[in-house]
Amino acid sequence: MNSLPSSLLRMSAGLAMISALALVAGSALVPRVAPDRFAASGLQPIHLWALSVLAVALYVFGYSVRRGAPVFGCLAAMLILGGGAQLYLTDPLWFPSLRLRPTGGAGWLMAAVLAAEAVVAVVAAVRLGPRRMSSAAGSRLGLGNVAIFLALTTAFAVPILGYVGHGTLMSYLLHVVVGGALLAMHLMMLFALTQVRLPMTGMTRITPIVPAVVAVIAAALLSWTAFERMPHVQDEIAYLFQARTFASGALTLPAPPEAAQPGLEYYLFDVRDGRWFPVTLPGWPAVLALGILVGVPWLLNPLLAGISVLLAYDITRRRAGTDAGDLVALMMGTSPWVITAAASLMPHTLTLTLILFAWWLILRAEDTGKRQSRAMILAGLSMGLIFTARPMDGLVMGLLTGLWIVTGRQKPWLRAAEYSAGCIAVGLLLLAYNAHFTGNPFLMPLTGYLNRLWGPGANAYGFGPDIGPPGGWSGLDLWVGHGPLEALFNTFNSVVSLQFEMLGWPIGSLALILAYLIWQKKLGFDLAMVIVAGVVIVVMALYWYADTYYLGPRYWYVAAFPFFYLSARGCEALRARLTRRDGSEIVRLDAALVVCCIFGLLVFTPWRGVAKFYDYGGFYSLFRDEAARGTFGNDIVLFTEVGDRGSALVLNDLSLGGDGPVFIKDTGTIDLKALEEAFPGRRIQLYTPDWAPR
Repeated sequence: MNSLPSSLLRMSAGLAMISALALVAGSALVPRVAPDRFAASGLQPIHLWALSVLAVALYVFGYSVRRGAPVFGCLAAMLILGGGAQLYLTDPLWFPSLRLRPTGGAGWLMAAVLAAEAVVAVVAAVRLGPRRMSSAAGSRLGLGNVAIFLALTTAFAVPILGYVGHGTLMSYLLHVVVGGALLAMHLMMLFALTQVRLPMTGMTRITPIVPAVVAVIAAALLSWTAFERMPHVQDEIAYLFQARTFASGALTLPAPPEAAQPGLEYYLFDVRDGRWFPVTLPGWPAVLALGILVGVPWLLNPLLAGISVLLAYDITRRRAGTDAGDLVALMMGTSPWVITAAASLMPHTLTLTLILFAWWLILRAEDTGKRQSRAMILAGLSMGLIFTARPMDGLVMGLLTGLWIVTGRQKPWLRAAEYSAGCIAVGLLLLAYNAHFTGNPFLMPLTGYLNRLWGPGANAYGFGPDIGPPGGWSGLDLWVGHGPLEALFNTFNSVVSLQFEMLGWPIGSLALILAYLIWQKKLGFDLAMVIVAGVVIVVMALYWYADTYYLGPRYWYVAAFPFFYLSARGCEALRARLTRRDGSEIVRLDAALVVCCIFGLLVFTPWRGVAKFYDYGGFYSLFRDEAARGTFGNDIVLFTEVGDRGSALVLNDLSLGGDGPVFIKDTGTIDLKALEEAFPGRRIQLYTPDWAPR
């Protein structure tokens, strides 16, 4: 390709980039400009996503050609197309796994794309030759270590819970073999990228503000489009309702009329002593209430994500240098895990930001050599707020941070006392909150609610036959009760989920962490991050439930920074081992990592939005859109459930009054006459949607 005339190369680059822009514009505009024609065409959002993948590949190719690296452009475009084809063939829900038997023309087309990538990978391997590859993989990294790396990468390629639950071990092993082969193929393509002329000579230094802004914009767009600024799981319904209650100046609301209560009953909502309230922890709803007051609750998490990227950059810069800080900022700013968590209404982005803020304050105090009492107290307040949102997260991270402070060199016990004072000050607020609702400062409303619903101690940490909900939680809970074997399976499944979700790279998200564990010395701050990640993993294994079906391994999200930090250090370990004495790199990683980050941001994250989060779990915007059109007036809308009732109930006015409609689930047991008397002067409308979202 390098022998082609430069004018022809420039023309092909321009055409590729123009085509990419045209594909993006068409994919975005056609469904809106001509919705009827788009619907009649039989195309689905996933097909538009596939066109956007082609657009990304074409643009990367065109950009590379314009920068004098056509071979790199071809390889990068092929890697993007192959990775996108694999995602198209992947079941996006529950425990994502590859569909080994393509269906339909589009499915076979994607299989053909994967086959084409395999051919390119083989040709690249032949062109590079075994001597060149062994020079990097063998003499510098060690063939044994490379074999360990490949074995672990393959082992973490497929989630295991679904196969164990159905007793299909052979199917699981087959998927592992295929998954490992695809990872090896993508790794070969990535290695080939490092051996050809690059479109850039090295990682261009950019301000960390850029990936922070990217994270904010990407999360806001995902929240606006795929999540539709709606809750998508039952927890979010409770959080949003509680935030609206707090924003109104109250802790609880009067109980709904008795006639309406059956249709308003919902998981994590309680009615006691004439009061109605969610039993979720108050920390996140109290912060979310600020978003309610300014009318953009969906934008709060994206902004926090941007702040967390900046804090993570500066923490890394202080302990591992600017280059590592740049890598952490780049990976976090383009991480599907970070972006999707920030697009939701869950509290995990808040807890991550608070952890990083506390650590940043502590590091600044250490680096200045001054005591800085205010910083230590503020760090404690930050950790204490985590405790009010997610108590186990706050307890684990608070204790680990306290141990870190105690091991410091300058008046550690005084600093620890100041930090502890901040933690305790906020923790006391939670105890007061508990006492107000349960009469016991050490009994949370959530614990009391689940004790009544499931049985005493069912939601506790630890092992036992009565741990967890009675009868289990379908495919999300492997066996009734909780034991060491289930903890092991849950942990393994969470590792696989982290491999898939954290970075969304075709080579797997754990590649650089594994590189760190295999090839980097574990000292100082690095070792501290390993310990933090390890403690979080072990503690969460004691919980009966390992949630990976919604936002990846979200119970591990408090360890998100250690994961990204260790990834950056793993990249530096590879650079060090693959650099000659004269300073030249045998394997030039920078451009290849940028391609992977582009894939995670522009291919994997949109795929998640289109294939999973839109109308996820039966939460959809139908009732909101119909209410905006005036379909319901101020009627009492008795609706037949099509999906999750929370997508309707969350739209109700807190007082069940106002000018808008009141949505009530038709349980078949509601006394219509009593309901009319409870809402005098308002018509009761029986409503069944004429379509059923997936």
